[in-house]
Amino acid sequence: MAKNETKSKAELYREERKERIAKANKKNAKSIEAGKTAGNIIKKAVAIVVVCAIVIGVGYVAVKNTGLVRRFAPAVKFADGTSLSANEFNYYYYNAYSYTVNLSQYMAQYGAAAGQIYDTTKAPDKQTTTDSDGKEITYDEYFRKQAIELASAVKAFNEEAKAEGYKLDDDVKAEIDETIENYKSNASENGFSLNAYLRSSFGPGINEKKFRQLVEEQEIYEHYREYKEEKFGADISEDELSKEYKDNQKLYDYTDLRYYKFSGEVLEAEDGETDEALKARQDKANKALFADANAVFDKAADLASLEKAIGEYLDKKDAENAKDADKADSADKEESKAEDKEDKEYTTEVTRAKYDSINGTLNDTAADWAFDSARKAGDKNIFTDENSAFIVYVEKPAYNGYSVDVRHLLVSFNAADSENVTDEEKAAAKEKAEGFLAEWKNGEKTEESFAELAKANTEDTGSAENGGLYAGIRASDSYVEPFLDWSFDPDRKVGDCEIIESTYGYHIMYFCKANTDDPDWKDTIRTDKAKDLYDAYEEEVLAEDGKYASTPSEFWTNRIKDEFCKKISRNIALQG
Repeated sequence: MAKNETKSKAELYREERKERIAKANKKNAKSIEAGKTAGNIIKKAVAIVVVCAIVIGVGYVAVKNTGLVRRFAPAVKFADGTSLSANEFNYYYYNAYSYTVNLSQYMAQYGAAAGQIYDTTKAPDKQTTTDSDGKEITYDEYFRKQAIELASAVKAFNEEAKAEGYKLDDDVKAEIDETIENYKSNASENGFSLNAYLRSSFGPGINEKKFRQLVEEQEIYEHYREYKEEKFGADISEDELSKEYKDNQKLYDYTDLRYYKFSGEVLEAEDGETDEALKARQDKANKALFADANAVFDKAADLASLEKAIGEYLDKKDAENAKDADKADSADKEESKAEDKEDKEYTTEVTRAKYDSINGTLNDTAADWAFDSARKAGDKNIFTDENSAFIVYVEKPAYNGYSVDVRHLLVSFNAADSENVTDEEKAAAKEKAEGFLAEWKNGEKTEESFAELAKANTEDTGSAENGGLYAGIRASDSYVEPFLDWSFDPDRKVGDCEIIESTYGYHIMYFCKANTDDPDWKDTIRTDKAKDLYDAYEEEVLAEDGKYASTPSEFWTNRIKDEFCKKISRNIALQG
């Protein structure tokens, strides 16, 4: 929760509390004054009235603060006969709001435009977004729908977990305890008891006991789904995995290749030009393009000759485009281009590419050819598309991947903007990295000593505790390219240690081992199949006509929505 938001809620609660106390004092004062001027019988009567007034007043405050009515008012009813109370729904509504606010703040840090994110200077009912069907709705209604959806899902998966005997582990329970303690600390800092703080945040009826229950249910919802998907994966047999790999091997292997694309122009109709005439003109342009591509292909015996042939083709095109320019100026440009093109690579290199990637970048014909079992290093081919052509050169035919274990010690550039690092920052970081590498080389030069060095000095907080270890890395993982290139170099050996550079800084890399008995295809197939099985299971659990089907109360869900908007509006007014 943002600090300024907590402060405004605290101020609001104090004002409401002060107003209630003032009204109660005024009421009591009048009763006392009346009692002073009455006789014994009148005094007794007044005393009874005052006691009743106090009882009624206390009862009203108790009902309001404990959410007694809302505790029993069903905001969402479920098909199994149970329901979600109004005060519980208030909690989920707040969560929907809080999640969107936090996500918007995160997106804003990465340049999201103001119109693309939630505006915290406006109440939810004063701005719009789109729902899952693309329909424009106000944010307050969006939060209402999100709260109903989340509450229903939490209910369903808690019931599923209970039926299976699933329990949260001790680590998650400790995290819940930590969450409660954090709320206690925030409450204390703002002069609240925990229960008052929770009421201020989540509405009437949310005390420590109820809050813990709701948090536990959400944690069960999150962790049980992960557990269920992993269980589906664990139940898939080795025979099933092997059969899938054999039937669709090209989908799971990798290849390394180079390609060059000849891009044609998509012509537009001229004034009065018929469709037939436009097609004839487009066919002629395509034919010329394909002829150029085939002429380059015919000159390519190997990669070097392919690069040379592409360079000559580009020189020819440049000369044709510049034939009307000044000859002297053109000669200077040609000399400059010749220097620029010396040893230049025109083909695009693709390493650790999967079938779907090649299919998307080129086309399915090229992808089928590249992953054919007959391919060998040095094979080349040419493919045409509607208005383009591709020359493809195989550097490494289809191969199966495996995971590797590496350690690293990161020395960052220490720049606020990693894309605009100064030469001085780079030099300082490199010198520091070289110092660490020299320290390791002058010592025992073991994996254990590297782990200790990384644990004490790395600036990668995600791996520091494990001595810089990243185990089970796969070629398809989303690490930065230099990190993956080094880790999956075919010549890599156990104990290799050197410095590489990435956008994060300098990495001192240490190669632990290649897990050749852990092929990528097994992990990929198991993961994909488990996800398919889980998706089908989730669809059944959350079916609109299933055993956990939900029916929201329009009265209570809309009342909570409206009250929340008023509260946010007051908070904004206090902040402004």
